[in-house]
Amino acid sequence: MPEELREAGARFIAVDRHDAGSLEAAVGEGADLLVDVVPFTAADARQLVALGSGLGSVVAISSASVYADAAGRSLDEATGVDDFPQLPVPIGERQATVPPGDGTYSTRKVAMEQTLLESSLRATVVRPCAIHGPETSLAREWFFVKRVLDGRRVVVLAHRGSGRFHTTSVANLAELVRLAAHRPGTRVLNAGDPSPPTVLEIARAAGSALDHTWAEVLLPGPEEGSVGDHPWNAPYPFVVDTVESEIELGYRPVTTYERAVGRTCRWLVDATRERDWREALPSSAQHLGPMFDYGTEDAFLARLAGTAVAV
Repeated sequence: MPEELREAGARFIAVDRHDAGSLEAAVGEGADLLVDVVPFTAADARQLVALGSGLGSVVAISSASVYADAAGRSLDEATGVDDFPQLPVPIGERQATVPPGDGTYSTRKVAMEQTLLESSLRATVVRPCAIHGPETSLAREWFFVKRVLDGRRVVVLAHRGSGRFHTTSVANLAELVRLAAHRPGTRVLNAGDPSPPTVLEIARAAGSALDHTWAEVLLPGPEEGSVGDHPWNAPYPFVVDTVESEIELGYRPVTTYERAVGRTCRWLVDATRERDWREALPSSAQHLGPMFDYGTEDAFLARLAGTAVAV
C-alpha cells in the first residue's frame, strides 16, 4: 500500500470475496464508499447489494466492451474486419449493449451492471476502455517497451497505424471515482482519456518516453499473421463519449495519454529488470506473446526490402 495512504490512516485487509462472510467482515459496520474493481458477474453484484444499508454508495468498474452495434456485434466475438463492431463515434452511455448472461466476459459484465442498477444501492457503474498505468495487470504498452529493450529499430503497424481504440489512464479513472464518491447516485459513466491517440501516436509516445527511435512500416491494410498486429488493433474506431461524466459530476481529465505513458513505460522497465517478463507480466504474456515473433517479422521486412539482410 502506498506510504501516503498508510500515513493517512488507511488499512489493508486481504479478503477472498468467494469466501462466505469475508467481504462482509471487512466492511464491518459499514463504509461511505465501496469501490469494486473486479465485479465480473451478477453474483458479485448481489454480494454488494446484500451489504445494503451498510454502504453509502458503490462504484463498480465495468468495461466499454459491453457495447454492441446495430447488428449485435461486440468486441467479444470480433476476430477481424468482417465481424468487428461498427459503433458510433463517440459511443454514448445509451448505446445498446450485449444482453446479460453467462456466455462471455461482456455479457457477464452487463448482468453485473443491471443487478446493481436495479437495486436500492446508489451505484455508479464506470465503463473504461484500454486501461493503462503502473501495476496494470494487462500492460498493453509492453508491446512497445519490450521492442525498445530488445533494440528493435523497426515497428510494423496494421492499417497505417491509424486505428483508434480509446485509452483510459488509471489517474483519470481514479479522478472519476473520486468525484462519484462526493456525488453518490445511480448512473452509468464512460471513462476515457481526452483526445484518444491513434496507435501510431501511442508508438511514438512510448518510444519518446524511453528515448528510442524506430522506422515506421505502416501496412495499408490489416496485419499479415502476427506482423503488424498490436494490442489496440481496431479496423474501425472504438471511442467513447465522456460528456455525461462532465455534466453529471463536473469531471475534468487530470492527464492525457501522452503525459501518462512515460510513467507506465518506466514501471515496465523496472518490473522486468531482474525477472523474466513472462513471470513479471503474466497477463501480458498470455495476450501479447504471439506479437513478439521477431523471426517472422524480420522475414517479412526482408521480403519487403527485397533483401535477405536481417533487421
